Amino acid sequence: MKIFVKLSLCAFVLFSACTVQYQPKITDKELASSIKILSSEEFQGRKPGLPGDSLAAHFIAEKFRKSGIKMLYNKGYQPVKLITGFKFGKENHLTSAQRTFDLGADYEPLFFSANKSFAGKLAVAGYGMTIATDSLKWDDYQNFQAENSWVLIIDGVPDHLAQNKEMKKQSDLRTKVLNAIDHHAGGILIVTPDFNTNGAAKAAMFDKNSAPYSVPVMKISQKTADLILDKQFSFTEIENRIKKDQKPYFKQTDIAVQGEASVLPKITVTQNIVGMVPGRDPKLAEEFIVVGAHYDHLGYGGAGSGSRMPDTVAVHHGADDNASGVAAVIELAQKFSHEKNNKRPILFVAFTAEEFGLIGSKAFVKEPPFSLKKADAMFNFDMVGRLDSAKDLTIGGVGTALETNTLVDSLVHGFNLKISKEGYGPSDHASFYGENIPVIYFTTGVHDQYHTPKDTYDRINITGEKMITESTYLLIKEVANRSKRLTYQESGPKVGISTRTDLKVSLGIIPDFAGTEKDGMRIDGVTPGRPASKAGLLKGDIIIAIDGKKVGSIYDYMARMKAYSPGQIISVDIMRGTEKKVFLVTL
Repeated sequence: MKIFVKLSLCAFVLFSACTVQYQPKITDKELASSIKILSSEEFQGRKPGLPGDSLAAHFIAEKFRKSGIKMLYNKGYQPVKLITGFKFGKENHLTSAQRTFDLGADYEPLFFSANKSFAGKLAVAGYGMTIATDSLKWDDYQNFQAENSWVLIIDGVPDHLAQNKEMKKQSDLRTKVLNAIDHHAGGILIVTPDFNTNGAAKAAMFDKNSAPYSVPVMKISQKTADLILDKQFSFTEIENRIKKDQKPYFKQTDIAVQGEASVLPKITVTQNIVGMVPGRDPKLAEEFIVVGAHYDHLGYGGAGSGSRMPDTVAVHHGADDNASGVAAVIELAQKFSHEKNNKRPILFVAFTAEEFGLIGSKAFVKEPPFSLKKADAMFNFDMVGRLDSAKDLTIGGVGTALETNTLVDSLVHGFNLKISKEGYGPSDHASFYGENIPVIYFTTGVHDQYHTPKDTYDRINITGEKMITESTYLLIKEVANRSKRLTYQESGPKVGISTRTDLKVSLGIIPDFAGTEKDGMRIDGVTPGRPASKAGLLKGDIIIAIDGKKVGSIYDYMARMKAYSPGQIISVDIMRGTEKKVFLVTL
């Protein structure tokens, strides 16, 4: 049955790719066909790791090949690895007082747990929090160290402090785990409501960053906690004690616990699709521009997927986001390939894993087919299928090259233009702007169906998208044929302004959101004039500690930064190549 389904899907793709005949012109019919196919049920929301992701990649590659463009990398495919989840290994176990607990029913290792075993006495550390601010003093460790102990902590916050902002911002699991490790915990047990009344564990949330901690970390049910405590006292007694006294709680016991965690990442190999129309001017043959759009989307949605309807498990079609952008790129590839009149080479790229944190475009700029020093510009299409009656079209990145504003004014007509000068944006052009490449970003904006199953083909304004594609073609053609390169200039920060309310300060850096470093957090960009830049930190530095406390990932970095206020001076330890350096940074 599975083989039949796969063959049926492949036949569907091949048949559909040939349904509309290739036309060198930009046509409504071809735009509509590409969007309809990419957003169909058969493509499963195009999430990396699902069969629909490969179907989409093959469909796009076939369209590129039929247009006659030169396929780069391996026949047009640039492999991109990413972690899409985790699974449990065979070595997981948890025992106490001759009891052996069941994986899934009684406990589960968290995906950021270390893969190691540990045996030690149990220490109970209340809610596992240490806070010292002007408005709140709270320390569940009460100056004790949990050396060589399993530390049991409660998920959440004390009832009487449920609305306290300082308490709430320190309550996430990673921050609590980091605090326990700072107090020398050898293993961590988190009593969590993720276990329902019949003992079955809910699926653990995966946050797309695989950076593990140095000790085994497990979540356990309340029933398991009571069995481990072995009648010396109960979990409910601990909760009631904290509620009554309204004070932190720490207790060292002689209860022996032994456990081992084994968590394995699910590694998915997806791909960017890359082709090129070579330039006809030998003097400009090494320069190039990039025209791209991401083709991935949210799959079936669900918790942690980015869906705005996380309780609805259904195909998130992504017709506008971003089958519309891919369809435009396909049409442009066909037109430029037919004309072969561009002086500079034009690279056409369908990026994968944008929804996972720009993973595909970051992979491209990390391993480009040609030196990025020769990249003249990047044009990004993301959600261009919903042109409204006012013909509102947003063009971003206009300030990233000295000449762009004039070019847009002279070549893009027939729209109510909303111009943004800043180069940063929540899409793949941000990866290129971070490499000092001029970017131009086209979008018709978000809408009520954004990141829901309702972003469907029937809502697309095909006529409007054709207008956008034809107009942007003129702009791309002009840049491709200029005798001089665009003059890059910085326009706005290279990282988005945070909407978090729990960080009072920022170093002014672009962190490595994908977590590619396993022993620190790489800096992917430094904003001029901000604390990191003033202190001398550089792009590529790997932060390994703040004020002497270890930083192993972006989550550690965020947790450390929560403790500081403007005006404080902190030390930041980094690795620059093979050399360790320490900087003093004024926040």
